[in-house]
Amino acid sequence: MSEQTVPHEIVSVRWLVKALLAMLVAAGIALYCTVCLLFYQGQWQFAFFPPKVAQNTLMPSAASIAASSRLPITDIQFDYTEEGSARLDGWWVPAALDTTNEKGASLPPSSSVSPLVVLFCPNGRTTLPDNVAALQAFHALGVSIFAFDYRGFGESQHVHPSQQKAYADGEAALDYLTATRHIDARKIVLYGAGLGSAIAVHVAQQTPQIAALILESPQPSLVQEVKRERHIHVLPLWLILQQRFDIAPIVPTLKMPKLFLVTPNDANATTLYKQAREPKQISLIPKNINVTIYTQPAWLQAMYSFLHGD
Repeated sequence: MSEQTVPHEIVSVRWLVKALLAMLVAAGIALYCTVCLLFYQGQWQFAFFPPKVAQNTLMPSAASIAASSRLPITDIQFDYTEEGSARLDGWWVPAALDTTNEKGASLPPSSSVSPLVVLFCPNGRTTLPDNVAALQAFHALGVSIFAFDYRGFGESQHVHPSQQKAYADGEAALDYLTATRHIDARKIVLYGAGLGSAIAVHVAQQTPQIAALILESPQPSLVQEVKRERHIHVLPLWLILQQRFDIAPIVPTLKMPKLFLVTPNDANATTLYKQAREPKQISLIPKNINVTIYTQPAWLQAMYSFLHGD
């Protein structure tokens, strides 16, 4: 018997090409979705830059900073969870009250001391020890100051920071001053540095009775900064970008006195000032990378005039 020949199945080259293209398209879609997911999960890093601390290195304590800076710093733990652990860490520095002379005789309070309290919202790049210059500057101006670290920074809760958490942290800091220290909101000045301007604006919107709002180098939105990153425009930012810090629509609605501290050629901050409603002031602070803004004469003059009404 002769063996029957089984015909070989002929595979279409066109079908193979289509299958290969389909696999490539599916892989491309999967890769794109993966990139979008990674961006969504890590987008907080476009806004916040917690300083890296070397392994086995301890951050300077409030006590050590107080000793070296001669500031009357009190370390404050606040905003407690249901389990009793503090979410936030802050430093309280009361205004200097020179009530005795060299011989110990009683003196009236200095006329330069203000009843105002500054709530300092940091720039999202620093911790409390990094902001000692700001604490010293405000203390020298005769006002009390309360500064704090967002969650994810310093001794505050060790979690990834985010816009939602930072906004809540700013509200918690104001609540500490009003509810725990019993400070009238009408005596509190919100100060936002850089990204902290967005937190200060948000808190001011929630508590419009505050005394005043000071914005250092404010930016209308984080979206513009994110779009400057190479190839980032290929992602659907309108859908996945949640860390927007969009204050442009809010600033024109705020009625409290406002001071804008801007550097030359900062068009975005200047535009925010123009859109803000009265009462408002603007001060140009020269850009100097060699010294902190809080020691510059232009900043000190603008602060003194604004806080003391001169």
